[in-house]
Amino acid sequence: MRITLNKDKNIGKVLYIVEGSKTEKFLLWKIFANIFDYQVEAITRSHPYQIFNRKDNPYSKVFVINAAESNIKNIEKDDEFLNNLFIELIENYDFDIDNAAIYYLFDRDAESNTDPIFIKNLLNTLTNSRENEENYRQGILLLSYPSIESFTLSCFKKDCFSLKVNLGSELKRYLNINNFNQSNINESQLQVAVDNLVDSLMLINNGNFDIDNFKELNVKIFDLEESTYSQESMFNCLSLLAFSLIDLGLVEIES
Repeated sequence: MRITLNKDKNIGKVLYIVEGSKTEKFLLWKIFANIFDYQVEAITRSHPYQIFNRKDNPYSKVFVINAAESNIKNIEKDDEFLNNLFIELIENYDFDIDNAAIYYLFDRDAESNTDPIFIKNLLNTLTNSRENEENYRQGILLLSYPSIESFTLSCFKKDCFSLKVNLGSELKRYLNINNFNQSNINESQLQVAVDNLVDSLMLINNGNFDIDNFKELNVKIFDLEESTYSQESMFNCLSLLAFSLIDLGLVEIES
């Protein structure tokens, strides 16, 4: 399998709504500003508006925003936080939200986002980054099991899906012990992460990887992870962050 990065692609406006205020912002800066050389803007709970790698190109930029709390229920359809956020992006930052690709990055572990029925409903609703059915605003929900640190793991450890842990804190310790540092992620490590993701998804889906019908696969991943947790009190380490790069066309995969 050959993985190619498209570093000159026009990606338009891209919005990531993320759970954490530090790690997700750093990883997205690392990917989009440091590796792909796009402009990145961010508003988090710990910092006001920031802009990184400023560019004159108005057609390709990434905005990273914290959810109001570390709780996936902030992204319900009629949640006041989302409504106010979209108004702020349009009025204060000239961000064309109606034509943006939106990705919701949240964790699924034993101590946060613990309502599986609610999460599964979101997975069945938030299925497309640019257009969803039933008058639901565009956006796709991409989970990390058990935490976003699974993405860092996938950059350095082949077959990372085989590693099972309970909490994100346990995974952080594993990363520290093995010196898997997110600061060291580069283009080569990003390709390893994509390779890991594709291998994991093909394993889960009997050798098939269909990005055009990701809804069913997204739910299938969730069901498998929930089953593993119910039996072993652990999750297979898997982050779907890299899927957004495939969805944006920044990564091409050839068998």
